[in-house]
Amino acid sequence: MLDLTCLGLTPAAVAVYRHLLEYPEQAGEVCHPETATALDLDYDTVCDALTELQQYLLLSQDEQGEHQLADPAIGIERLIEQRFTELNETLRRVAAARTAIGELSRAFELGRSRELPVEIERLEEPLAIEARLDNLAFFTTAELMWMHPQFGQAQIEAARAVDLRCLHRGLRVRAVVTRSAVADPLALAYLRELVGLGAEVRVSAQPLDQMVAFDRSTAVLPVSPVPHEEDRGYLVIRQPSLLASMVRLFEQIWAGAVGLAQLLEESAAERPTEVEREVLRILAEVDKDEVGARRMGVSLRTFRRHVAELMQRLDAGNRFHAALLAKERGWI
Repeated sequence: MLDLTCLGLTPAAVAVYRHLLEYPEQAGEVCHPETATALDLDYDTVCDALTELQQYLLLSQDEQGEHQLADPAIGIERLIEQRFTELNETLRRVAAARTAIGELSRAFELGRSRELPVEIERLEEPLAIEARLDNLAFFTTAELMWMHPQFGQAQIEAARAVDLRCLHRGLRVRAVVTRSAVADPLALAYLRELVGLGAEVRVSAQPLDQMVAFDRSTAVLPVSPVPHEEDRGYLVIRQPSLLASMVRLFEQIWAGAVGLAQLLEESAAERPTEVEREVLRILAEVDKDEVGARRMGVSLRTFRRHVAELMQRLDAGNRFHAALLAKERGWI
């Protein structure tokens, strides 16, 4: 069945119009009974449909009182043009509504300025945290910067909404992650996606605490780096001196971090051999070189030479440190 409801016509009116186009002799009589029978409609419905067709100028009455059907090439085309005009006017009004955002935002900021400032706020409910991050991202005008020690699927999905909102608006986005995050394929894929969209991502060799800052005026961070039931949730911080300290810390870590692309190039060039990977795995599992040499089936001297070379490459202070750094780089 034809669907012309987008033009304002009811299905019954469309059915009657099509039927009368095929059987124009029935158009001459008001509410022809054969029309109702052929379409399996009641008499009143056919009469209402004819009235509707007259309103839309698809059916007219001549001077002799005879009903005349409009050519669909003219009548339907007229309705389409009329509908396009209405839609264009609606689109114009919707687009013009954007001009109200500035005025309403000023009213919103004015209202917030009259409230007592909350310099440190605690949020515990996940939906409240998500809504606040979305709100802060919406009103960010210059820069988003964040640090995160590691990523899982849930953390990536939470960060994606904020990151993409800022990137799509052309804002500067800077992120610092750990080497262990880069070693995770899921996290690395997301970081590469961000870089492709214009974000600046660096990798730090030092431990990081989670933090996100919006325009250097508001920061959000977990209540505790290792949350328990009694200290779960996030803090929203606007206190100027605390914010200044967090921004300084971010800038210090940023300055000492390595660009993601550079790190990946270096990692590819420095990737260990299978023998070196085996040495590193043994270092993570055993304490004595003699045991490690026997497990590999090499001499003690050869094993110690491998260990020394790896410690030098990793700039590690001891065997344990070498194994830890190797794990962070994703070598084992």
